[in-house]
Amino acid sequence: MVRRQPASLRGRGKLATADRRAQERVRRREAILQAARAVFAEYGFRRATIDEVAARAEVGKGTVYLYLSGKEDILAELLLRALDELGRRLQAANDSHPVVHPDQRLRALADAYLSFAQNAPDYFRLLTAFDRGDFVQGIKPAQRELLLTASDRALELATQAIADGMALGIFAPGDARQAAGVLWAALNGALTLMAHPLRRTLIATDAAGLCRVALEVCLRGLAKS
Repeated sequence: MVRRQPASLRGRGKLATADRRAQERVRRREAILQAARAVFAEYGFRRATIDEVAARAEVGKGTVYLYLSGKEDILAELLLRALDELGRRLQAANDSHPVVHPDQRLRALADAYLSFAQNAPDYFRLLTAFDRGDFVQGIKPAQRELLLTASDRALELATQAIADGMALGIFAPGDARQAAGVLWAALNGALTLMAHPLRRTLIATDAAGLCRVALEVCLRGLAKS
């Protein structure tokens, strides 16, 4: 006679199986996203294909579509991850300096932004392309709102530092958000310019050097005369 397991043991077994399956789904989705990150970095978003992503992740093409609806869905997920990583770096930099030293906070934020661009260049390139509006049409409205919200959180740290400097009389009165936008544009411009070896030779510096100059120019422009 075959003895049946108690119902409690059978229940625990089913839960364990369900948990393993859930973990496998998470693992497989993560593998697809990491593969896509590498493929996008190698080929660029436009030239990248789902076939290449599937091959890199060692899954079937159909499996990719079980987890993500297509290239644009993958892109939105990677952009959100990029903004999350950038946001963590910027927040840590911001928190490392007191409110009474907004100029030091801006320097720390600029250093964190440079570090992000240098240590996660694939993410930086995706974000720069998104800022240019390259991917706006392909991303769902709900995802676009999430991306804009995440971008705003990053910009708000610089905006608040500048606003604090204005309130303390360190910086001249003005529109803090627009000033933060100018700083962002200056750093992005420096990083984009220095991506080309010929330009580095012409200007006789590197990305870090030009970013420092751009920051100091912005700080001098903000300073109360």
